[in-house]
Amino acid sequence: MTPLSLDAAQADPVGAFQSYTQLYGKKYMSAAEYQKRLQSFNNNVQYIAAHNSIDATYKLALNEFADLTFEEFRTTHLGLLPGVNGTFRRGANSPFCYENVEAAKSINWVEKGAVTPVKNQAFCGSCWAFSTTGSMEGANYLATGELISLSEQQLVDCDTSKDQGCGGGLMDYAFEYIVKNGGLDTEKDYSYWSVGGMCNKLREGRTVVSIDGYEDVPVNNEAALAKAVSSQPISVAICASQAMQFYSSGVIAGEGSCTGLNHGVLAAGYDEDEQGKPYWLVKNSWGGTWGESGYMRLERGISQKEGAFGILMAPSYPIKKSANPKHVPEVCGYFGWSECEYGSKCSCSMDFLGLFCLSWGCANKEL
Repeated sequence: MTPLSLDAAQADPVGAFQSYTQLYGKKYMSAAEYQKRLQSFNNNVQYIAAHNSIDATYKLALNEFADLTFEEFRTTHLGLLPGVNGTFRRGANSPFCYENVEAAKSINWVEKGAVTPVKNQAFCGSCWAFSTTGSMEGANYLATGELISLSEQQLVDCDTSKDQGCGGGLMDYAFEYIVKNGGLDTEKDYSYWSVGGMCNKLREGRTVVSIDGYEDVPVNNEAALAKAVSSQPISVAICASQAMQFYSSGVIAGEGSCTGLNHGVLAAGYDEDEQGKPYWLVKNSWGGTWGESGYMRLERGISQKEGAFGILMAPSYPIKKSANPKHVPEVCGYFGWSECEYGSKCSCSMDFLGLFCLSWGCANKEL
């Protein structure tokens, strides 16, 4: 079998594509679809090879998205939408609590334990939800010392007055929803399905982690973003380009990059690489096999006022000062349509051959 490498794909595209489909479990409905995907694969191989042949600061590689055109990829893996005012920000007079903070020389919130493992939005334009939970998880960790993975699915299903689930959304609107709802449920309780569905009202009421509000970082202000990221992980919007579809490693150069914001991600730190090139450390939501274990590095300190790929245009973050809600009820079962009040725990009162529960009850537990 032809190995799946860039050289092999150039020498034997059909054989490499067969290896690709086996490696990633790709199955196509018809011969016509197979040929279409093979053509996309060949085009992407040429695109990646052409980029890697130049002296760039970052490399591209074949990955699970290599059978998609960029047009197809962006319809399912991006999803940032502007607000009702046509912008990505609340307003020009938003407060900024980190104005007088002295930015650290470098910071890495992943190493400091404030960032959950990389997640995967799959074929759903819910990047805005992952960006929101990422910064909220960090804020909660800094306030409580607990790293709790929070529910993107709750935002996709329940935050629907302004955001549009898999059809896209905006982090500021998600923060507004979370404040109004009194908090957000955990990933464990309200797990991710990668499709929109009916809001589970019981789980929506499980406000395990709360925030007090949110703020926007001053627009196109790199010093301000550094102050904010020095203080906590920050939700940021970027313009995801075709190169990001196949990003593999290195610092993505920012001069002349696009600024049409279309993707929500998390600024998890900043530093310099071995050659002294400054970068922003960005957590993505395309799975841990993409990029640098799910992360990418965007060039920092460029002359373009919007920053690399527009990263300075619409950063925001949650404010967390108050304690999390207490006396949260426990949701029973995988679908969670029944619950037990604080002080009791779910207990199966009727099961089917010991395989799954048909009826739930509640039993007392020690507090």
